[in-house]
Amino acid sequence: MFRHFSRLPPALFALLLSPHLSAQSDFGVWAEADAQFKISKKWNVGIDAGLRTRSGLSAFDRWSIGASAEFEPVKFLSAGAGYNLQDEYKDSRTTAKGNVVDDYWRLRNRFYAQLKFKARPSVFKLDFRARYQLTHKSEVSIAKYSSAGIRKDNEVKEAENDNLVRLRLALSVKTRSPFTPQVYYELFNDLADGFALTKQRVYVGSDVRLSKRNELSVGYVRNVYAHSDADGVHNALAIGYKFKF
Repeated sequence: MFRHFSRLPPALFALLLSPHLSAQSDFGVWAEADAQFKISKKWNVGIDAGLRTRSGLSAFDRWSIGASAEFEPVKFLSAGAGYNLQDEYKDSRTTAKGNVVDDYWRLRNRFYAQLKFKARPSVFKLDFRARYQLTHKSEVSIAKYSSAGIRKDNEVKEAENDNLVRLRLALSVKTRSPFTPQVYYELFNDLADGFALTKQRVYVGSDVRLSKRNELSVGYVRNVYAHSDADGVHNALAIGYKFKF
């Protein structure tokens, strides 16, 4: 499964610079706020809230709230777990038969557990994160109409689970300024489909230390999906705020 990381530099350039993919891309804004509490030398807990848009700021994509905990027994290793409640928006669509399915929101309960390995050679910080992620999507009944506008039986999406393993390799650089540039490359693998690669993600950006407890992050996210008909944002401006108690 680690063979993908051996081609990391070519993959980064392919994902970021491919003009063919850029022409197909949608654009969104991902905003997130995070509060962290250090309850002991080795334990941290946190709460977070996020909002994502697509087509710039013209349409919502999803909102979320969550909580997490992390245990760091040694400096180079930490273990964590968390939960997120998400509500995801899907736009209306036209079926192959010409029927129109209305837009809708769908609740998702996401649980995850992860291990993170860290190294700090010189001014660089390198970390590898392996995360198991279970997402339960609730059942939803969606209004459907014929091409003439006549109401038809609702389309029902039954409850389902997604089981993914996410593998992320990240590199950041410590500077004497408030800025900490960073980049990461992440693979999304579907456990229900023989560990098939479903998505790749690249992030390029920087953390900005505002004060001892306040931190801002700004970056660019690029998503590339294994299936061309996948519904999701391809490019996003990521903005984050973190407060440490």
